[in-house]
Amino acid sequence: MFNDFLKNKSVLLCVSASVAFYKAYEILSLLKKAGADVRVALSENALKFTSDLGFEALSGHKVLCFKNESWANGISHIQYAKSDLIIIAPATANTISKIASGIADNPMLDAILASNAPKILAPAMNVKMLENPATQNSLQTLKDRGFCVLDTMEKCLACGDFGKGALLDLQLIIKHAIKELKKDSFWEKKSVLITGGATSEKIDDVRAITNFSSGKMAFYLAYAYFFAGANVSLISSNSYENLPFESLHFTSSAQLLERINSFKLKSDDLLIMAAAVSDFVPLNAKSGKIKKTGQNLLLELTQNIDILSSIKLKCKKIGFKMEMDEKIALKNAKQMLDNKGLDAVCLNILDEKNYFGSEQNEIEFISKNASTHLALNHKMQIASQIVELSKRL
Repeated sequence: MFNDFLKNKSVLLCVSASVAFYKAYEILSLLKKAGADVRVALSENALKFTSDLGFEALSGHKVLCFKNESWANGISHIQYAKSDLIIIAPATANTISKIASGIADNPMLDAILASNAPKILAPAMNVKMLENPATQNSLQTLKDRGFCVLDTMEKCLACGDFGKGALLDLQLIIKHAIKELKKDSFWEKKSVLITGGATSEKIDDVRAITNFSSGKMAFYLAYAYFFAGANVSLISSNSYENLPFESLHFTSSAQLLERINSFKLKSDDLLIMAAAVSDFVPLNAKSGKIKKTGQNLLLELTQNIDILSSIKLKCKKIGFKMEMDEKIALKNAKQMLDNKGLDAVCLNILDEKNYFGSEQNEIEFISKNASTHLALNHKMQIASQIVELSKRL
């Protein structure tokens, strides 16, 4: 999904002597699929688990370690330190403590010490080693120095113990790598709350009124703002796994409003209302299941609450407006901008190229002072453009 997001970026993958060392091969492969030029450095203890040849074959570069170091051929810690990003994965307790203490007793640690590049550290070790105060102090030290220290997963570990210490999901490591290389200081201390998907209003306990919104635009917006460095929360009617940001689920419009109002946002934070909210809801939802009677069923609907008008948050707000009639679409979007007290409206007009569930979108980004057309493109690209435009609000 994020192929070429690391195009023209150089990454140094540092592998230490964890039993999870074999996962570094897949990390390397995923980085290359994302477009990165990857070099590898191995600790001396890692060479007890593996050889340098496999990493050399996958990366296309000589591996930095004692036996390969050659200043004449450019295989040195200084040369390998000149990378755009360093990822230490898996990182053992020993390696973590050495880095925190400034110890550089092998070429891999030399390269880490010699680099000013952003650094991601993905620990992998026994739960007791992870919980040891010495390890926790070292991790906190590295966080304080600006390292992106990733969490570990809780599971049955290779040693047979159960607990935290397993290497984080590899896709999440790659997503954090993209963030480290794409983040914008403008967003780093801002929160962005995004809603997406369709509301579902109960007719009875087995039926509901809903719509065809896929929630894809909100999904890609959440990633675009995450990569930009914002603190992202996604409230969606869809369920997702392995997201690198907070995610909450909603079903009905009332539950969506409750979820939104549970957040506390500052005046310069941002709410993006991309969820498709039902305009009408059943007047009297029935308990159980409505049975067939041989006669027509009369379903009485009432106008739904206006969620945008009911939101208590005092922050910047962007609304989404979907129209099918091009003649009145722009007028309706501008009215929405004024009537709902929004800072911007994203207008999309459904047609044969821009339809429910599509991976593409075409947006007119309308703010109080300008209107910008975002031509038909993949929703991830549209989302990235919205991130830039929203900086001006």
